[in-house]
Amino acid sequence: MTDTGSSVRLRKRWGGPLLALFLGATPLLASAQQEPAAAERAESEARIDPQAQRILRQMSDFLGAQRELSVRTEGTLDQVLDSGQKVQLQRAGDVRLQRPNRLRVDRAGDLARLHLFYDGQRLSIHGEQANAYATTPAPSTLDATLDMASQRLGLDAPGGDLLVSNPYTALTEDVRSGKYLGRAKVNGVSVNHLAFRNRDGVDWELWVEDGPRPLPLKYVITSRDLPGAPQYSVTLSDWNLSPQLTPDQFQFTPPRDAMRVSFLAPDSQGGAQQGGSK
Repeated sequence: MTDTGSSVRLRKRWGGPLLALFLGATPLLASAQQEPAAAERAESEARIDPQAQRILRQMSDFLGAQRELSVRTEGTLDQVLDSGQKVQLQRAGDVRLQRPNRLRVDRAGDLARLHLFYDGQRLSIHGEQANAYATTPAPSTLDATLDMASQRLGLDAPGGDLLVSNPYTALTEDVRSGKYLGRAKVNGVSVNHLAFRNRDGVDWELWVEDGPRPLPLKYVITSRDLPGAPQYSVTLSDWNLSPQLTPDQFQFTPPRDAMRVSFLAPDSQGGAQQGGSK
């Protein structure tokens, strides 16, 4: 992970780049976060139930050890309208990751069809409905690129903490407490249910597969300090830990008639409040 001088947290108001052009869609990305001070880490871990901590670490170690993977995501995102009414948006997608420096996300939802490419040299986003794309030079590692995307481009979205090389560090940076809630089922699979509360007004839950593959099968984030307490919820299925990915799958070639646009600076973005920031 890169040391940026201050830890980066996903914003509670996020729209991502090209907000108007891409109709409010953002890719499944996270901020890469620096390692907190040892004293802060010890304080955080002391408040996490030992069983929850153990399972979360097992999941993190297992995910971080995978050199490549693909996964199907299906989720909902709450959006709070100016009237105060909370509506739910659907989205589904496919994520392909190859460490240390390749990521691809293909996502379709109520608002947009979006494709993200990172090939170790450039980060590119293409919106099908707008037929527009943005591209920028990127660092040579995925963690550094996620850090850059968050800080410089405002590409923050829930769920991306699971993509970094050390998910445990990213997930627990601001944790105030964590609990093990017991066994449950997600799509017929036995899982361990974990619940955490952050200091910054965010609650989140993870359902981790029980057994030799401790993969996350469901992830829910609640922004409890926003009106309506909007949520982001995603289920993760069809995990493939040996997908035999090729470099060309991560390279972006703009459609011939697509319009190139610029990324917006984070402080120029606005929009309605949405749930799922962590």
